[in-house]
Amino acid sequence: MKFETIEEIDAPRDFTFARFTDYTRYENLARSYGADLRRVGGFVEVSEGATWRGSIPIQGRTRGVEAEVTKYSPADYARIDTAVGGMNVVFEMRFEPLADEKTRLIAVAELQAKTLAARLVIQSAKLARKRVQAKITSKIVALANEYEDAWRRERG
Repeated sequence: MKFETIEEIDAPRDFTFARFTDYTRYENLARSYGADLRRVGGFVEVSEGATWRGSIPIQGRTRGVEAEVTKYSPADYARIDTAVGGMNVVFEMRFEPLADEKTRLIAVAELQAKTLAARLVIQSAKLARKRVQAKITSKIVALANEYEDAWRRERG
């Protein structure tokens, strides 16, 4: 199952890429939802091969999670592969410059079930596809708006 969101952001590509790939921010957000994540190897800067392991509560149960940055090309592309609860999730972000201060973000999340329980989760998502897509899109739009505001403040 695949979800795709395309958003145009009024900020330069380098700035947009840096903000959308601020994995420390996402680590802290996951922790606020009860996740226990550890950086494998204690890396400081994110690059290809950066990996996290831990656990996260999903639907009332704690499930193991492992995530790895499998492709990372600054300003252009980032991909993170995650295995959680019998499901593989691939999340890709492509950044296309539209002008000096305008960037198109193409974000794609693809879910693939490895277990029967994960198939049931994906089936539920399929039944609520429009609602799930709207929720994903609204989160990306909210981040884009936040980063546009940050760019305007930084620029003065």
